[in-house]
Amino acid sequence: MGGWVRGMRGPLAVLALGALTAGAMAAAAPTEASLLHGAALPRAVAPAERGPLPGPSILHAPPARAPQFENTGVWRAEPTRVCMTSAYRAGEFLYQGCVWDDNGGGPAYRWYFYTFDKDYTYPTAPKYRDNAANLVEVRLRPLAGATGVRLTYNTMTEPDLAATTIALGGEAGQARQVPHGANTVMPAQIFVTVHGTTGDIVDASTGQARPEVPTVATDLGRRQVDVRIPYSAFDPRGQRAVRVGAASGLWDPATGAYLVPRHGQPTETQPGGAVSDHPSAFFDAAFRYDEPFDAAWRDHQQLAAIAAGDLSPFFATVDFTKLAAGRNDDLAGERGGVPVSGFMTMLFASHYESRQGRRLPGDPNGPRLGSFSQQNGFSQGGEPGTDSRPGLAFGWPCRDDCTPDLAGRLQRYLVYVPKGAPPSGGYATLLWLNGFAINAGDQVTGKSDLWHAVGDRSDVPTLVVGTDARGADEWGYGQSGASNFETLADLAGRLPVDQSRIAISGFSSGAYSANKLALTFPDLFSQAFICDGLDIAPSFPTINGVADKLPVDTLIVHEPGSTLSDLLPSRRDQPVMEWAGSSDDFIPYDITRKRADVYRQGDYDYEFITWHALAAEHLTMCNDGTWQVLTPWLGHTRRVDDPPRVTYVRNPLMDDPASGLVGDHAYWLSSIETRTRGLGTVDVTSGGLGVGPRPIAGAAMENGTVPSDGITLGTGYDHPDVHNSLPSNPYTREYRHPGGAAVATPSDGLTITATNIRQVTIDPARAHVDCAATITVTSDGPLSVHLLGCGGEHEFAATRGSTAPGVPGAAALVPPAARLHRAPALR
Repeated sequence: MGGWVRGMRGPLAVLALGALTAGAMAAAAPTEASLLHGAALPRAVAPAERGPLPGPSILHAPPARAPQFENTGVWRAEPTRVCMTSAYRAGEFLYQGCVWDDNGGGPAYRWYFYTFDKDYTYPTAPKYRDNAANLVEVRLRPLAGATGVRLTYNTMTEPDLAATTIALGGEAGQARQVPHGANTVMPAQIFVTVHGTTGDIVDASTGQARPEVPTVATDLGRRQVDVRIPYSAFDPRGQRAVRVGAASGLWDPATGAYLVPRHGQPTETQPGGAVSDHPSAFFDAAFRYDEPFDAAWRDHQQLAAIAAGDLSPFFATVDFTKLAAGRNDDLAGERGGVPVSGFMTMLFASHYESRQGRRLPGDPNGPRLGSFSQQNGFSQGGEPGTDSRPGLAFGWPCRDDCTPDLAGRLQRYLVYVPKGAPPSGGYATLLWLNGFAINAGDQVTGKSDLWHAVGDRSDVPTLVVGTDARGADEWGYGQSGASNFETLADLAGRLPVDQSRIAISGFSSGAYSANKLALTFPDLFSQAFICDGLDIAPSFPTINGVADKLPVDTLIVHEPGSTLSDLLPSRRDQPVMEWAGSSDDFIPYDITRKRADVYRQGDYDYEFITWHALAAEHLTMCNDGTWQVLTPWLGHTRRVDDPPRVTYVRNPLMDDPASGLVGDHAYWLSSIETRTRGLGTVDVTSGGLGVGPRPIAGAAMENGTVPSDGITLGTGYDHPDVHNSLPSNPYTREYRHPGGAAVATPSDGLTITATNIRQVTIDPARAHVDCAATITVTSDGPLSVHLLGCGGEHEFAATRGSTAPGVPGAAALVPPAARLHRAPALR
């Protein structure tokens, strides 16, 4: 290995199909080789002594199993896993629905109104899980004596809670009444309605039941319903254009009819939210190929159609001759086909499912009284295990023992893929974490939005990825935090990703989450863009200027150990850009300025942008299309793999081991543990890389102005947000970009300074030293140092008489318990 130079690219590793599946998920740092490691291991290091991979263990876990994606019996085709797309695969026609779009009919509420103003609402009985009629897939195939249809639901706790009506045949403009009290019309020759293990077939033109009955089998574990429709009832064989529709609602076995929503709130047995005296019974419809992306759940067309009781716009035209021939066709470039560029809503299988469906108010460890969440609005508290103390907050830190808002196995994310062939080394990636309860689609606003401004850069084509984070209200903890890494792993299994150019970013509380994850796992991300981010979790606007800074909790109850400015030393080799507003109405300037002062007084590579006037307002700043300030900074920056000096702040209070989130490693340091359950800092400099101290330059400042073309988020109710297009948006830019460090004579030595650290493991290969390296330690207490592949431990005891508690003193070397193996230098 050669000398290290700031900004130089490490060994190229492109994340292609399956690249992130090496290793096994565990609470400790992963230790198996993968393409994310970026360098081959030297032979002097035993296989059991491999160093950690960048990022948390969940990133490197084997792919998760989702029962909804599994095939049995006659079914063979792989799902598209791209929402609202179709394909011909393995003799089957597939339609991939989506998750969380089962909102029935009514107004198309915008953020933040959709957190408390709901459309259709499920019965309050827990068995419905606020999700029982969420249809995530429909597939068809011709069989020997019948047409096979398989329906897959996102949630199924009992087999007969939901029903689906399949419309076969019919012509445009000839809508028929759907049977069983559905209060809905759509074209069809026959309607096939299935629920549980039974069903019926109705002649659409007469409304009379046909003598034939479908065969229906329900697989509760896979949440699938397998249907056989006899050819005597409807024979599509030999036809090139068969119209197919489908929609799902709730079933009432007592009456043999659909459950129809009532006006107002739901009861334990009846849905609510009716918008008319004869509301449609359906919560979700299939074959919605034209739903726009600028919507939280991609359901705006469905909301209008169900409210009108007419599902005629939603159908597929299926070529049964293509099915008979077994042709494969992803319909690229055609309506409903699987796209290769532009926006895509992706589905993936998570490793976690605390509960099916959505979080319910009775689920354990939910938001405390006085806080707000995406799926349940204002919390009244009382969930089992929840701290009874009330506290104002947007969201709540949902730890390992809690059920997140979007609890189910299947999760989704939005990705924008630029047109054209991917770069030879793979795409750069920007992972975008949204603020409280915001969905990625809420920030799709046109050609000047973040997706296009960053993604379409001709010199750096970039995948821009917006995560759901299981509700975007859990502050990057637990399954919410893990879902961002699961998203990244899924992305890398589908598209070529340049592992050296993965930047993380976010807005508001999402900026807090992005900052938290970037500081906890600094060796994974090439850069961090923090757009008006908070410093402690949770928080609440208008009072956070005082409540977030008091030494004791008052109106806001904060998570212990959640202050981010304490973790900033971990950012030594991760460039950061932060945006803030001088007159910010949500996040007072001194909150963000606190981090800027740390950057300015240290040796960080940073830019701090202070917006003024209208652009300083929180809901405008990161939404009004001023991304031309961001994109030059993103540039071509690549991740640093093996820096000569590593500083890491270990914070065990942020660990969520059951979610695969344990921050105990960075670069060539691993297994970092504190002596007490509080913050600990370790700083290690290697002489083996032949690099001297980095020169510290003063921060520079300049003023600028740019035009805007975007929105002010939250200004819509059931209509698009207010558009902004101002010719001048003033800002102040404060920045430092350190130059390359001076070349020094390599030495076989490590210099360690530790505070409240009891153990650390060092990878000598990546630090460019050998097993006989001289180790100089300054510590405030006993410290155990292990060199990978060298055997034994170096034990150090702190010097007596430190000048003050927590102030490191010079440590004495205690002979190791086992004799150290001496190996050749690893250069």
